[in-house]
Amino acid sequence: MILSIEVAPGIEVSGSITKESAEKLGLASGKEAYAVIKATNVMFAVD
Repeated sequence: MILSIEVAPGIEVSGSITKESAEKLGLASGKEAYAVIKATNVMFAVD
């Protein structure tokens, strides 16, 4: 699945994540999350 995070008004960062990983992180539309960008990869996380 493709996950998009708005990092500033009108600016989004997108990346792919497995459905299982999204479920483990408890990701949901509108839930606050952040992206950690490392080299050419994007890792998604929640507090």
